[in-house]
Order: sequence, then C-alpha cells, then structure tokens
Amino acid sequence: MRTKSPSSAFRFPSALSVARRMFSFLSAMALAISLFAQFTVERSPWLDAGSVTDDLVNQTWSVKDAESNRSLDVELTVEGLNPRKPVSVRIQKDTMLKLQSQRRYTRICVEPDYMLFSDRIYANPDVLHDTLRLAPLAVGLEVELEPIVFYPGTNDLYFSSIPILEALLTFVEVNPTIAIAIQSNLGYESAFEDADMARRARARAVFEYLVSSGVNPNRLAIDPLEDEYAKLEAPQSIEEAEAAQRITVRVTNY
Repeated sequence: MRTKSPSSAFRFPSALSVARRMFSFLSAMALAISLFAQFTVERSPWLDAGSVTDDLVNQTWSVKDAESNRSLDVELTVEGLNPRKPVSVRIQKDTMLKLQSQRRYTRICVEPDYMLFSDRIYANPDVLHDTLRLAPLAVGLEVELEPIVFYPGTNDLYFSSIPILEALLTFVEVNPTIAIAIQSNLGYESAFEDADMARRARARAVFEYLVSSGVNPNRLAIDPLEDEYAKLEAPQSIEEAEAAQRITVRVTNY
C-alpha cells in the first residue's frame, strides 16, 4: 500500500514556525545593530595624540591603607592584561607591570576588613606610579561597581559582569558580619520602559545573584530610590550607557 504524503495542513504549521523563528532572529539582529550603531568606539585618550606608539608602558602599582598609608600585600583581579580573561596579580609594595597604552584595564580588589575596590583606567604613559588606596570598612562606605552590564533592553546580567559580581560575593563572604544595600544610580528616558522600574530591576538582579549564590537575604537590601535623581537621554556613547546602569553598594552594618 502506498503511503500517503503529508497534507499541506500538516506542513503549514512547521513552515509557519520556521518563518516566525526567522522573523524573531532578524528582528533581534536589527535591534542589536540599532542599539550598538549609536555608540562610538571607545578609545584611549592617547590614541589621537601626535605620536602614537605601540610601546609598552612600564607602570608601577602599589596598594596602601587609605588611613594609615601603610603598604598592603594584596591580590588584584585585573581585566585587560589578558584579552580573553581576567587574571590575578599579586601586589607586594611596588610591582611593575607592562601595559598597553591603547587598552583599558579594570582593577578589582577584595581584602578582608577593607571596602571592596574597583576602578577602570587607561595606561597613561605619563603616570609612572599608581597607588590604589583601600578604605578600612565602616558603616556608610559605598562603592560604584565596575563594570556591571546588562543585555541591551533587558535586566539580564551580561557575562562580562561575572568578575565584579564574584568579587562582590567574595567581599560579603570574607566579611561575615557585613550587611549591604544595593542601588542602581541612574536611569534613562525611554519610550519603551519606565526608568524607575528599570533601576529597581537592575538592583534586584544583583540582589538575586548574591542570594542564589548562598548569601543570606537578611544581609542584603535594595536602597529606595531618591525623590530626585539624574535621568539621561538615550545613551549616545559607551560611557553614557555604562553610567545609566551604574550599581552602587553601601555598607549598612559591620
């Protein structure tokens, strides 16, 4: 007996499903292109200088207690030394590193009894010695975390946020009596979302990351939004996009 071929009634849903998936993919690509096309390529301030060189910058780093000025022996997590992953660097008094002048570096430090430290720098050829100062822990201290990034148009954490989120988790773990409040500093005007709600959702994403990693939620809080805060236009550059998603952590108990 000859097998009857499937009718068009059964083929149509499959074709429609494929078409819908293709349309969703193309729409997502178009949205991503439109979001990123408006950003200017981030450049080191020295790339446009009269004499640009690929020579490595020899820069000495040291870490000190912000109050006593005592030198500290600490481990930094540095993004930029290896273009593929963060690396750990031991800083013992004065440590010389060879840096690329056209590259941006993120430095993260977690040391018991000190405030979490994070910053982003360029290897300025004019800076031969750079000192990082760690503040002894106290209630009221706060730090802006760099960089916590979200997928465009969402409150989903981007994979590049993992190093600073892991550092925040370690900071809470090595200081077992500490409690912190989390706040998303800025919002930007958008025709598609409420800036207040976006800020709450971003702070909530960090809160949930810590809780899902084992932190007692009683040690965490989400700071209430201030009555007045800066609202940006839709970001026009990488710096503005990062500023619109800045996360601050404040010590509420120690």
